[in-house]
Amino acid sequence: MTPLVGRSTELAALLAAVEHAASGAAAAVVLDGDAGVGKTRVLAELVASAGERGVLCLIGHCVDLGDAPPPYLPFTEAFGRLSAERPELVDEIATGYPAIARLLPRGSEARAPDDRVERGDLFESVLGALAVPAAQQPVLLVVEDVHWADQATRDLLGFLFTRLSTQRVTIVATYRSDDLHRRHPLRPTLAEWFRLSGVERVHLQPLEVDDVRTLVRSLHVRPLPESDVQSIVSRADGNAFFAEELVAATEQCSDAEHLPWQLADLLLVRLDRLADEAREVVRVAAVGGRRVSHEMLAAVLQMPAHVLDTALRDAVEAHVLELTSSGRGYTFRHALLAEAVYDDLLPGERVRIHAAYAAVVGKSEQGSAAELARHARASHDLSTAYDANIRAGDEAMSLAAPQEALNHYEAALELVPLVDGAADNPAPLVSSLVDAAIAAGHSYRGLRLAREALDALGSDAPELTRAELLYAFASAALAGEADEATVSATGEAMTLVTAQPATPFRARLAALHARGLLIMGREVDAERWAREAIETAGALGMPSASGDAAVTLTMLGLRAESPDEAATRLAALADEYHAAGETAAELRTRYNLGSLHFERGELGLAEQSYAAAVQRARELGRPWTAFGMEARAMVGLTQYYRGRWDDALRTLDVSAEAAPPLAEALYAATAMAVRAGRGDSTVLELIEPLRAWWSRESRIPLYSVGAGIEAYEPDGRVEEAMALHDEVVPALSVLWQNEWFLARIRLSAQLLAVLCVAAVRAPQSRRAALAEQGAAFYAAGRTSLERGLPLGRKLGDEGVAWVARLEAEWARLRWICDVDAPPEREHIALWQAAVEAFRGQTTIEVARSQARFAAVLRAAGDIKAAAEQGAAAAGIARQLGAAPLLAEIASLGLAGAGSRASAATPPGALTAREREVLGLLVEGRTNRQIGSQLYISEKTVSVHVSNILAKLGVGSRTEAAALARRKGLLSA
Repeated sequence: MTPLVGRSTELAALLAAVEHAASGAAAAVVLDGDAGVGKTRVLAELVASAGERGVLCLIGHCVDLGDAPPPYLPFTEAFGRLSAERPELVDEIATGYPAIARLLPRGSEARAPDDRVERGDLFESVLGALAVPAAQQPVLLVVEDVHWADQATRDLLGFLFTRLSTQRVTIVATYRSDDLHRRHPLRPTLAEWFRLSGVERVHLQPLEVDDVRTLVRSLHVRPLPESDVQSIVSRADGNAFFAEELVAATEQCSDAEHLPWQLADLLLVRLDRLADEAREVVRVAAVGGRRVSHEMLAAVLQMPAHVLDTALRDAVEAHVLELTSSGRGYTFRHALLAEAVYDDLLPGERVRIHAAYAAVVGKSEQGSAAELARHARASHDLSTAYDANIRAGDEAMSLAAPQEALNHYEAALELVPLVDGAADNPAPLVSSLVDAAIAAGHSYRGLRLAREALDALGSDAPELTRAELLYAFASAALAGEADEATVSATGEAMTLVTAQPATPFRARLAALHARGLLIMGREVDAERWAREAIETAGALGMPSASGDAAVTLTMLGLRAESPDEAATRLAALADEYHAAGETAAELRTRYNLGSLHFERGELGLAEQSYAAAVQRARELGRPWTAFGMEARAMVGLTQYYRGRWDDALRTLDVSAEAAPPLAEALYAATAMAVRAGRGDSTVLELIEPLRAWWSRESRIPLYSVGAGIEAYEPDGRVEEAMALHDEVVPALSVLWQNEWFLARIRLSAQLLAVLCVAAVRAPQSRRAALAEQGAAFYAAGRTSLERGLPLGRKLGDEGVAWVARLEAEWARLRWICDVDAPPEREHIALWQAAVEAFRGQTTIEVARSQARFAAVLRAAGDIKAAAEQGAAAAGIARQLGAAPLLAEIASLGLAGAGSRASAATPPGALTAREREVLGLLVEGRTNRQIGSQLYISEKTVSVHVSNILAKLGVGSRTEAAALARRKGLLSA
């Protein structure tokens, strides 16, 4: 059944009426709402809840059977079902009220013409038929769809509403409010009902946006992209049925824009009821869009005013159109109704009406460039559409609407081959498109289109045109994962643009070239071109190009400054750019300041700087531009590191936002760490949809695979974890152009942790092989440390921590597998180093290291220190909701470490750890095998065995095992 969302208030009102009647005061409720808004679903929940309360539920439906439906149909249905389910009760009712037999299936046989019942007797019999069972238990009568009811049924309901008083009866009648045109026969009846003091009205409004989103997410078996969810939410207009149909369409054809034909037919029924003139008005309005002004309609239709007014009145009364809030235009009652009407038009009709709109918009001030472009294109006036799309894109960029601008520029680009002269110089349009794509967070789309424009450029094209396209290509590339091709593009462009005379384009190009060189580590060349950009921009008065180059120079200079001096300088520079209105330079500077703090482990300052970049990007209307989008991801990551997991999930949640797919994927991958840390079993389902982004943004594969390996750890699923690792390493090697990238240190440490879990559960014969696998990952981590760090660079604090963890996990695996096991003192020192290295870095990794440090201490016999470490780790894990880590700590059996409070163990009873040891004794394990299995020392196992023998009063391990089997000690 479809989940019930967003109807708690209405359901509560209906249940209150039922409970009110159960106390001895009859209740009547009229429930209304548009078709598909959820009346039947609310009633289903009401009937189910009432039934659980011991209420007798009777249900009848009115049916659309034309002009002459059989009288009292819903009552016949309700009492007919009661007769089938409770025949003895119906016999009792019929004895006291024989007229009720007329509403029962057995009373429908042919009767003599003069065999009639008075209406008053029938009505009284129905009232009595409800009162009889109500004396034994409360009764709920539901009559659905009374907009289709016959006059007799309406009269009977009105009678019951006036006569019910102390009977324990609730009547709920429903109708479709959007079916009630001005002359509908139910209208006067409703007016009478609502004047009765005992009748309550409950109106179902369209669902709120968040409720529709919840419904959509719950209906789709797999996670839907937020863009598809938003499309469905927008088009459904709060109607639950429409939302269900649109979700079903995505499952059938993977197209959220597809309108199912069944739904379209249902919607078009309304159009068939209109007069010819009203239908024409509605068709023309549908071509205009969801909303259209009265002046525009009048100009396009060219109807006599009185004919137009009459047609519009008919459409409004039929609930096809509604007045806009301003009262100056019209809107469709439902967005999908406008779609259905438009899709139903014949091709020739569409062209004719669009041409009429284009003519009106083109020669008047009504409408916008975007409207003109749409109508001109649909009417095949491609030249007008091309120019209008470019103007519309420019207007959208001026209004901080880059996504809309991108759509218009792309539409214009599609028309280039079809419009005379448009292909002569594609650079201005492509450059505008790339700028919009970067601002809207679709840099890869801009990159693809710029590359296509370059490939299509003829060999005889002007050098400046090629240079401008190369600049556009490199701009898009630098907003994503830059590589040597990026620097080659800007380098080639520099050779095509002369230094003299100095031009604004040369200054911007030099600044971009310098930024690319900096990213690729070619610092000397980067400084040279940055200085040229500043000099050229300064001579021409171009602060934007100067600012970008100045940031590059600043980043180069940071290497020679102390970290504190560098942070102070970047903060001051960001404020300067803010004051000067140099927004691009400001965003880049604030992001780099956050990165500086992050690398130093100053997470609070890092979050503050990243958040400032996010806020500025939002204020500028460009939240998805590269530095704004990435800064938000870093805010979420920093919150995760600091142990503020709920804040991280809120930061990374893009539901209800028009996020580009790249941002959605990046944030989903970042949030996976929280979900994996909390033991969310569905986290692995996200890896597959994120794979499509692995080649575009390095953090997506890194974060998603890291979370995936972590999710495999509690069950020791080595093969699955290794498969993920082996898949992601080549992908990241290509992106970072280095097989031995530093992140492999962390991935290797995580894999060693999975191997440790597997080794504890594996038989002794398998452990040597697991240790051999671990040796390969340990070696990969060490090689990455040696070859992944650029010459002259130092490893950051986070990197140092993961190196410590790598060493500790490798020692743990060797100890468990008893393969070149480390000395006890060395093992303890390695885990102590891991705890200290992560302190102030990553809260959850501190706790994980403490838990494993506690296990080592316990194995060494230092139970007090182990308990302290375990308790500290458990405190963090509880705060974070890290269920897998809590389970790991609880398995250590340290008092106070795994739970808030443990029941005291009765004298003589076995502790949890002793029961574990006894279970392995029953299996015939040796002390050494037990120690390896439970990750404790052989000496500690011996102590446990002695305690078990003493408590059980037996003299040997064999007797203990036999007693355990005989008395069922392990199943108690």
